[in-house]
Amino acid sequence: MGALKLSDLRALLIVSSLSLLLCCKGPSTKPLPSPEAAGERSPELVKRMINERIRSVQTVEGDLTIVAKGGATPGRCKAVLFFKRPSQLRLKGFQTFGPTLFDLLMEEGIIQVFIPEQNKLFKADLREEMKGQGPRLTPLGLMMGIFQVGIGESEEVSLSQNPQGDIVLDHYRSGSLVKKTEVDPRSLFIKRETLLGMGGQPYLITSYAQYKKTNGNWWPFRIELHQPVQGQFMSFDFQSVRINGPIEPDIFKLEVPPNVITVHQ
Repeated sequence: MGALKLSDLRALLIVSSLSLLLCCKGPSTKPLPSPEAAGERSPELVKRMINERIRSVQTVEGDLTIVAKGGATPGRCKAVLFFKRPSQLRLKGFQTFGPTLFDLLMEEGIIQVFIPEQNKLFKADLREEMKGQGPRLTPLGLMMGIFQVGIGESEEVSLSQNPQGDIVLDHYRSGSLVKKTEVDPRSLFIKRETLLGMGGQPYLITSYAQYKKTNGNWWPFRIELHQPVQGQFMSFDFQSVRINGPIEPDIFKLEVPPNVITVHQ
């Protein structure tokens, strides 16, 4: 078998990016009424509420189902995920009652993916991939979108309302519109984020739904990613979630057989 294609890494990373958004072994949560955020709907309030919720999460463990359509890796699999701020992530995908499909470890932008069926370990530095590139889609860019990394204090945003009544935040960089964030006007939950490329065309749309409260935090138990140009779609459905619980350091150590073949991307 040849080296793992960049598109394959991208698909795995979309999955892993889930990290910040969670799931884990533990009791399932029940839907609760969404909270209402009081106060004037100003860019400052919306930014503060979003950042407070996102930054309150330090660790995440989760069980989830991933479905992919289109692209190089269509199909369905189960996965377990571990995440610890600021940058440690472990994602393991497997068939239901079947073998491990992949075991992924990421730290500081360095990714390692072990594929047991191929007996190969793929390594890549995603930070290098970002250098010198425009707004095209990259694995690291995907992960930043899914992580809900928050809104920078110095980031330029404007606030408006769409026909459905949702709050819309327009994000600007060097005077150019680079992202749109649609927010529920009552709860201030993020409903959709659209990353924009050349000419203002969307190249990644991330939707968040089924927010539930677990361990004192609200999180979307369903995430959908749509890449219009590539015609790719992925959904992530979380069966259980635990947030801010302890995670043993050994979780973030990838163990592979001694005779594994290492491939550098």
